[in-house]
Amino acid sequence: MTRSLLAFCIWLVPLAILAAPNGKQLYTRHCSVCHNDNGMGGIGLPLNGEKIEHFPRDYVFKTIRLGREGRVMPAFGKLSDAQIDAIVDYVFSWKKTSERAEYSDQKITGNPKAGAELFARKCAACHGKDGKSNGLGTGVTTSRERKFKVVPPALNNPGFLASASDYWIYDTIQNGRRGTIMPPQKKLKLTDQQVKDIVSHIRSFEQSYQKHEALEEDQPTLVFDSPYDFDTTVHNLKQSLKGLNFRYFPDRYMEMGLAPDKEINKKQLSLRFCNFNQLYKLINIDPRLGIVLPCRITVVEQPDGAVKLYLINMKMAARLFNNTQLTEIAEQMHDSVMELIDEATL
Repeated sequence: MTRSLLAFCIWLVPLAILAAPNGKQLYTRHCSVCHNDNGMGGIGLPLNGEKIEHFPRDYVFKTIRLGREGRVMPAFGKLSDAQIDAIVDYVFSWKKTSERAEYSDQKITGNPKAGAELFARKCAACHGKDGKSNGLGTGVTTSRERKFKVVPPALNNPGFLASASDYWIYDTIQNGRRGTIMPPQKKLKLTDQQVKDIVSHIRSFEQSYQKHEALEEDQPTLVFDSPYDFDTTVHNLKQSLKGLNFRYFPDRYMEMGLAPDKEINKKQLSLRFCNFNQLYKLINIDPRLGIVLPCRITVVEQPDGAVKLYLINMKMAARLFNNTQLTEIAEQMHDSVMELIDEATL
């Protein structure tokens, strides 16, 4: 190698270092809002401590790339492989050991029918009979006694199934999960073949999962037309709130704090309210749902004089958190709000 070529290569090294993605910065920008700056968890699951010790690198990479359809975890399709690798490196820097969890990507051959029977007896109590997960718990509070610190994962989610290899699932059943109540094979009293049958059943969720079509109830915001003018609509809503035993909070215009008081549009009003009985049930199951509370209906007069009502779709918001109990209570709250809308707009 000539001196000039050597000098050129040495000059390129700092540029390559500068061009390398910064995992900490990428994590802070894309992940910390849900998983916390230090991985302690929040809206998202904890990533530091014993949990990350068990994760194969490929599983974490694919989870970031593919996300969890229908859940809080989004798919980061626009990040490059190098950027995701940098995030994984940063998350793995929290590991307490240097051991790497590596598993074969070969398929496991088992009897899915026999596995379904075993899954119903040994696994469904935590993971749900259809693999959608079950149980009361969350990773963001210890203020109340719970069955789980973290709700068991939804095993039928396409993002999970595409990220988890058969042998990683097999190892999880064989050895359990430290720091959780996931028991090892010995406590479950399963043979090696039975574990393989359960893995085959879990893998069969790939065939049974059907991507649902986008329905009105899947929209994050629900919109309704009012047949009345702005003032009448607001009056009707307040009367209905009282009649349905909702606690009503002071009015808040949408532009409050964003524009000078004299310039605030008084035809854009958020009515904030709450049923404390339903609220307690929701928060007791999973306090992460507090990000969409209290309930609110925003009344907006359009330029043409038409009046529209906007509200968060509580049913959709609850489904993001992977908890069937939470979804049931949210549907009850949704029905109450629909009754409110009907009364105010009829």
